[in-house]
Amino acid sequence: MTADERFDRIERSIEAQNRSIEELKSMIEAQQVSIGDLKSSHSDLTRYLLDFRQETIGRLQTIETRLDFLESTVRSIDTRLPALSKAIQDFGVLSAQLVREQSRLREADNDLTARVAKLEALVATLIKPAA
Repeated sequence: MTADERFDRIERSIEAQNRSIEELKSMIEAQQVSIGDLKSSHSDLTRYLLDFRQETIGRLQTIETRLDFLESTVRSIDTRLPALSKAIQDFGVLSAQLVREQSRLREADNDLTARVAKLEALVATLIKPAA
């Protein structure tokens, strides 16, 4: 192998190395762009999470205010509940008495209807004797 051939081989090898270096540089630049995009995405995500946190805090405070109002309303009802419970029990006793009385009257009415029917049959036989 001659010296020129050796130099040509060395030149081709150097050119191939330079191409590899250029390819690596492009890959590194692409990675740097990706890293920049990731940093931007991270910043956007962080901002979104902080906004979400603030909104959630505001809504929870609103819910807490409403629960405080509901608590005071329930306490107000609790103070009136014993009287309402007594009224409901009294109404239950009264309605049970009314149902029993209606049942007794219905039975008496049915009994009276049956007795009147027997008397009508007896009167009918006495007025029109069998032929």
